[in-house]
Amino acid sequence: MSKVSLQIRLILSIGLILVVSIVLGSVIVYWHAVHKVDEEMRAALDVGIRMVQNATDDAEDNADPLRQLQLLIEDFDGNRHLRASFLNTNGNVIVASKPLESTEPAPAWFNHFIARRPETSWVQLPPAFARYGSIFLETDSHNEIDEVWSDIFVTLSILAIFCVLVLSLIYWMLGRAFSFLDEMSVAFARVGAGDYRQRCNEKGPRELAVLAHRFNDMVARLAMMEGQNRRLEVQLTTMQEEERTDLARDLHDEIGPLLFALSIDISSIQKQESARSDPKIGTHLDSMRSAVSEMQQHVRSMLGKLRPAILLDLGLGPAVDNLVAFWNLRRPDVHIEVGLSQETFGETLDATIYRIFQEGLNNAFRHGHPSRIMIKAGMNDDVVDVEVSDNGEGLNEAEPRFGFGITGMRERVAAVGGTLTVGNRASEKGVTISAQLPLEASNDDIGQEYVS
Repeated sequence: MSKVSLQIRLILSIGLILVVSIVLGSVIVYWHAVHKVDEEMRAALDVGIRMVQNATDDAEDNADPLRQLQLLIEDFDGNRHLRASFLNTNGNVIVASKPLESTEPAPAWFNHFIARRPETSWVQLPPAFARYGSIFLETDSHNEIDEVWSDIFVTLSILAIFCVLVLSLIYWMLGRAFSFLDEMSVAFARVGAGDYRQRCNEKGPRELAVLAHRFNDMVARLAMMEGQNRRLEVQLTTMQEEERTDLARDLHDEIGPLLFALSIDISSIQKQESARSDPKIGTHLDSMRSAVSEMQQHVRSMLGKLRPAILLDLGLGPAVDNLVAFWNLRRPDVHIEVGLSQETFGETLDATIYRIFQEGLNNAFRHGHPSRIMIKAGMNDDVVDVEVSDNGEGLNEAEPRFGFGITGMRERVAAVGGTLTVGNRASEKGVTISAQLPLEASNDDIGQEYVS
């Protein structure tokens, strides 16, 4: 992908067009300047020839023709385009005129670029003057070239100023437009990250104002849909908890008593004389009693997972203590460190925090093989920071795979408007599960802050 911004591309493109225009304009100016200098030199030579002819027509009335020729040459002093010379019959210059000197001469390179070979003319004199010598006329284009240079310099300066002003204006206008696009790009990024409070300024050109208005309408609709989705997720989570509670109640009220009754029956049979006298019957009864005991343990474990709401009635602290005791009984070799800044964060958040702890511990024991696990939850302004970290084997960064447990945690956290991240620890081996839960989730109007 090109790193040059569209604004710079447009400025360079327009600048290139202006440079080409200046070059083409310079070629046209050059052609016009050469043509003008040639015309001026020819016209000046024709005028000079007529001046000499007019001055020598009355040769018969002139008492001093030589003096008149010298005065004629002096008349050419200060001429911008001609140099006149009076030569004797031997070809020696008797007197020559002094052309006008330019006060602002053109650069030598320009003079060399424009100048052409001077045009010359030997003026034929009447016999009364011809016996003294001849007059030679030669064009001098320096003054005309200096004038052309002055005109070109002014023209190119005006054109350069115009180009600079045009580029500056275009750059300013594009800057305003692209600053709006940059603002909208940031807004899209924030909306993509889930922040639906972002809005764009609807001022400026009509097209950009319309675009900003459409964007704001879109974000408002997304915010409304997000709020509705979050409320539906909360309702779904509530229904799931209710189903879990009903299932736990059935297990406790129906299966539990049956297992207890079966255990009592087995104990009664073991006390009978026939069971004590027959070793085979005693062995079978011991096996049945062991199976019933194991089934009761499984039922209690299932009840612990299915009935967090009942555990949370006593508060998050006791529920977490119960969860830690459950794992300490089964994995005494793993140290579990608990850090809770307070006993409860609200009914909704307590349930979510408990589920994060529960799933985090489950994943750590199942996949990580750690020796130490830390679970903590604490206040940070208007957010509750929840973390489960272990010193186990960590995730395979090449192929990170998340099962249903992580997916369920993400859904629960999203249902209360929070964020969840799962990754390897930065300083040492192990995995960190981190969640940020807004306190607003403990209210009943979840999702409403995005719609307002």
